[in-house]
Amino acid sequence: MINKETIKAITFDCYGTLIDWEAGVKACVQPALARAAGGRVTLDEWFAKWEEIQFGLLAPYRPYREILVESFARTMRHFELEVFADGGPSLARSVADWKPFADTVPSLRKLARGRRLAIISNIDDDLLAQTVGSLLAPFAALVTAEQARAYKPDAAPFHLAVERLALPPSTILHAAFGWKYDLAPARSVGLHTCFVNRGGIARPSGDPPDLEVPSLAALADALA
Repeated sequence: MINKETIKAITFDCYGTLIDWEAGVKACVQPALARAAGGRVTLDEWFAKWEEIQFGLLAPYRPYREILVESFARTMRHFELEVFADGGPSLARSVADWKPFADTVPSLRKLARGRRLAIISNIDDDLLAQTVGSLLAPFAALVTAEQARAYKPDAAPFHLAVERLALPPSTILHAAFGWKYDLAPARSVGLHTCFVNRGGIARPSGDPPDLEVPSLAALADALA
């Protein structure tokens, strides 16, 4: 357990923690999948395979927009479905339409009253810029894979965030749903960690987080 009085800043994973990226991806893909698969592949099956494929494309570094385009095409081919030229680019364009979870905005605004906030995201600068306006909260730093030239779980984005915040790592809490891609590297840099377990999944094996909450609202309450 952490001493909340020592936490001066909170860094967040964005897509999956603040933004409901699963709903956003599925909303974009559903029409194309319905046309191509005719019910042979469910949205859940498609998303699970896409997530696996896109995580496998994170190294070496290249822009996330390119990863979205290629991961879409590879996922369609995996299921032996027809791939059209605009399929991948349409997924990249859809990022601007992905919505925050219902508790994100009020929780961020509550947390921002007492602590500095930052985002550490596996995304391109221009794609994150399309999202930040919907969060309606002040951020002291926005750190992207594009700036760090590396994707989480590489520690480079976390080191960059610590540098930008100009705070001791021990005074920063990183909140995320990603056990492997966020919490482990954050811990390696010296940050405290919070597992935002919206899905109520069994805790994966490995070092435990300092805090586990079922929602961002619960985190805001815990640190109030």
